[in-house]
Amino acid sequence: MLNISTSGIVRTVLVTSFFTALVVATGGAYAILHQRAVQHTEAEAGRMLSIATAVRGYTDQQIAPLLRNDDKTFHAQTVPAFAAQSIYREMEAGNPGYTYREPALKPTNPEDLPTPFEVELLEKFRSNADLKELTGVREGAKGNVYYLARPIKAQQSCLLCHDSSQKAPAAMVAKYGPYNGFGWKLGEVVALQSLVIPAAEELKQSGEIALLLAGGLLLVFLATYFALAVAIESLVVRPLRSLEQAAEAASMGTSGSTPVHATGAREIRSIAAAIERLRISLAKAMKRSDDTARQS
Repeated sequence: MLNISTSGIVRTVLVTSFFTALVVATGGAYAILHQRAVQHTEAEAGRMLSIATAVRGYTDQQIAPLLRNDDKTFHAQTVPAFAAQSIYREMEAGNPGYTYREPALKPTNPEDLPTPFEVELLEKFRSNADLKELTGVREGAKGNVYYLARPIKAQQSCLLCHDSSQKAPAAMVAKYGPYNGFGWKLGEVVALQSLVIPAAEELKQSGEIALLLAGGLLLVFLATYFALAVAIESLVVRPLRSLEQAAEAASMGTSGSTPVHATGAREIRSIAAAIERLRISLAKAMKRSDDTARQS
């Protein structure tokens, strides 16, 4: 049987319980805060990408028809991708870390060639026609970033320029050449909308709040631990030691002049009172025994 004191047992239980609670509470809080940070970033990205989609639609339906019949000059402003990316470049100038692109497997402009990661996203969209968007957090050059990608499928209006170089506007072919941006098929995933926004600060704040929570819990535990340690020492441990000494004295037959003081918690006071009654009864019995011995 372990030779451990009552205070040792209590301290062990307190430390073990608190450590478990600290890990669970801090880990749970961090997980919740992290998830909320990701959800907040996801909602912001969704709104921003919806604006880009609206710009694309407005350009295709309102701007392009006005300038599309000009055979002498190719107006890049009629291209939905050009319009959306131009607007977001203005936004990116004041918001470092925000990036909007429309990479394509067969782009007209070489600047729209996809990165290896964007190629992976494109292949996922092309292999699964039901996939509407891809999201996630990945490591960027300046910390964690959140990405949101949606597929762009070739519409009938897209084929006016991207079917073949023979069918494309002559002004466009003259500007970009007859080799880039052709061979698109109706309904085929040919590009994607890719929005990247910084998430490092949001995620960092989640970790900082979790650490503050852990620090607060630690302070509460230390205060509780010392308060309970003092209370247990004064109300339980010391009275029990006195009872131990009194019981030891009674067992040795020397309890006649050592009264038991009833201190501590109620249960311990009750035990002390019972031992005191036992001490008095034992003293009386021993006195009668001594008187009998002397008389005989």
